[in-house]
Amino acid sequence: MTTSQAVALATPPVHRAISVFSSEADFAAGQRLCKALTSSNLVPVSYQGEGNMGNALIALDMANRMGIPPIMVMQNLNVIEGRPSWASQFVIGALNSCGLFSPIRFRKVKLGEQEVSYERWTGPKGNRSKETVKAKVVNIECTAYAVEKATGETLEGPTVSIAMAVAEGWYFRPGSKWVTMPDLMLMYRAAAFFGRLYAPHILNGMPSADEVLDIADFKDITPKTETPAAETAAKPAGRARGVHAAMAAAKEADKPKAKAKAAPTIIEAVADELPAHDEDGVLLEDGEGNAGGADGADDVFGTDDDDDNYDPA
Repeated sequence: MTTSQAVALATPPVHRAISVFSSEADFAAGQRLCKALTSSNLVPVSYQGEGNMGNALIALDMANRMGIPPIMVMQNLNVIEGRPSWASQFVIGALNSCGLFSPIRFRKVKLGEQEVSYERWTGPKGNRSKETVKAKVVNIECTAYAVEKATGETLEGPTVSIAMAVAEGWYFRPGSKWVTMPDLMLMYRAAAFFGRLYAPHILNGMPSADEVLDIADFKDITPKTETPAAETAAKPAGRARGVHAAMAAAKEADKPKAKAKAAPTIIEAVADELPAHDEDGVLLEDGEGNAGGADGADDVFGTDDDDDNYDPA
C-alpha cells in the first residue's frame, strides 16, 4: 500500500451539506432527517410534530448554509411578530466561530450623567400628539471590535450608547432590560451591529431578538373585562356594537322600505225603511203604523181587491 493510499484511507469522507430546496432528491432526504428532529422533545415546541415539518426543513437548510448543527439553529431562532431573529448570545457565538475574525471584544467608555431628550406619542387614539420628554441618565458608550484574520486589520462596529437607547425609544419601553441590565444590553447590541456590518452572510441578514423586541410595535391583545350590567343598561337600545353590528345596521338602513298600504275605504250603506210591524213581527195595516200610506199603497201584500182579482193564468 502506497503512502497516498494510506492517507486516503485515513482521511474521513467529506459529506456534502444538504441544501434542502435545491432538488427533489435533497428535499426528500431533508424530510427524512427532519422526521427524526420533529419526533424529539429536545427541540422547541414550534418544531415538534409532523405539522411543523416545514419549520424543521427551514431550520435544516439554514444550519447547512451556516455549517452548524440543526439543533443549534432551532434553539436560537426566535420568531417575534412573524419575523425570525437570532438570540443575542448566538450572534456572538456565530461571529467567534466563523473563522473570519478573532474573538469579539468590547470597549466601554463611561461619560457620566447626561440629559437626553426623546419623543413620544400621547393622547387617545385618533387625537394623538407628539411631545418631547427630557430625562437624565448615566451615559455609557460601547463598541465591538475584532481583528480580521485575512488582513490583520482591527475592525470596529458602530458605537452604541445609553443616550442612543433613550433617543430610539428602547430605554423606556415597557419591560425593557436597558434599565436593569445596561452593560449586557450594550454589548449585545454592539455585537449585533458589528455582525450585520462585517458578516451579514453569517447571520443570514437577520436581526437579533433584542432588536426586534425594541423596534416592534406590539398591540395589547388582553381580553377586556365584561361590561357591568348597569353600564349595559345605560346604552341606547339601538346602538350598534362592534364593526360587524355597525355594518349590519348600515345595510338594514339602505334596504328600500316597503310602501305603507292604503287604508281600506269604508262605505256606509243606508238600509231602506222597513214597513211598520208589531212586537211579533206582524206587519200592521194602514193606519196602524207610521210606515203605511193613506191608501195602502205601501202595503207589501197589496189590497183585498187585488186578492179577489187573482188570476192563476
